[in-house]
Amino acid sequence: MSIQAQIINLLKDLQKKDGLAYIFISHDLSVVEHISDEVGVMYLGSMMEYAKTKDIFERPLHPYTEALFSAVPVPDPDYKMNRIILKGDIPSPANPPSGCKFHTRCEKCMAICSKEAPVFREYEPGHFVACHLYDEARR
Repeated sequence: MSIQAQIINLLKDLQKKDGLAYIFISHDLSVVEHISDEVGVMYLGSMMEYAKTKDIFERPLHPYTEALFSAVPVPDPDYKMNRIILKGDIPSPANPPSGCKFHTRCEKCMAICSKEAPVFREYEPGHFVACHLYDEARR
């Protein structure tokens, strides 16, 4: 068993035994899916999406979350990946773009995205997203 798996199992055991809560920050989405009850997806320091792990992995709403999840390798060689390739330059965290921070790389970008930052709101019960695609009044 790998050291990583041993540590994750230890954390889960302690969590169950002692009722602990963790804030787990990672780019390893398979570990995030395994260890987390809830997931927040951030881009350039802003929360893009937040939901229970099952909900966000089964139905990602934000285009950035969709792109992240499309990059997770699947161990089945016959499985055809529908990978979303992000285009454009990564904005500077010190000088982020106006509007939605992700708009410079988003395939679903609308005119409002470059002008106004989306509100982080509950789209479905317990599922929050900051995206103009889900703001009927702004579309």
